[in-house]
Amino acid sequence: AVVSTQSTWGVDAKLQRFSILGFSDKNLIMLKIPLSITLQTCRSSIPSLSSSFRHLSLSPTILAQKSSTVEIPKKPQTPWVKFYTKNLSVFKQSNPTLTTAELMRKIGTEWAKVPEKDKTKLQEFYNKEKAAYKTEMAEVPQEHLDNIKASKKIKSTKASLSSAKSELQKLQTSLGKPKKPLTSYLLFCADRRPSMSNTLSSSEKLKTLGAEWRQASEKTKAGYEEKHRKLLEKYNKDMEKWSMKMHTDGMTEEISMARMRLSKARKAANEY
Repeated sequence: AVVSTQSTWGVDAKLQRFSILGFSDKNLIMLKIPLSITLQTCRSSIPSLSSSFRHLSLSPTILAQKSSTVEIPKKPQTPWVKFYTKNLSVFKQSNPTLTTAELMRKIGTEWAKVPEKDKTKLQEFYNKEKAAYKTEMAEVPQEHLDNIKASKKIKSTKASLSSAKSELQKLQTSLGKPKKPLTSYLLFCADRRPSMSNTLSSSEKLKTLGAEWRQASEKTKAGYEEKHRKLLEKYNKDMEKWSMKMHTDGMTEEISMARMRLSKARKAANEY
């Protein structure tokens, strides 16, 4: 049967629009969208929402599969999130100076141009994905879900602790906080390390330095301890001046808040 030019154009345009939105031909078949033409009719260039999106495509939908190992199904994205995710890299390349919020607004403008009938189809497809997701989740043992939840909580807690440490360190460094002096042993290591053989590994160097420090004479250790004492005395004086300056500059509260966040993060981490 010969397909008319008018009907071919209409179906091609529909295919193009859904391809831009991140849906493959297989996805469209699941949506029961009529496909009365062959792939050869898709060679023409069809006007669409944005010509820059033509190369975008979406990975196949999540399908329920029996497996010998327990796997957590991936939660489906809403039509808007899917559209945003697929188009973000394109907008970043075209608008490298825009912030994430500005890019989101531009993509939101494009999303608003999507015909309502297309959005309805996408929503219907999302509803099917969500129903399949719920069915798969119901088959996952609760114990497995609890273990994964606990693992994510631990990972999140560690990340929060690392972030709090980094935040406080960067803040204090930017404000010129004096650095605490090295211990007598580390001062010894700093003097010895440059003269050690490059053929030694880091662990071998540490082992050697530890042995040398234990075997060092009392006179040698006393010299480094005295050096540490003087540096510590200077550090304490510098800290007093720095603390007074922070109070005068009105930075005390900001520093205290950063320290409180770190303390809270450490307390949460110690619970695991």
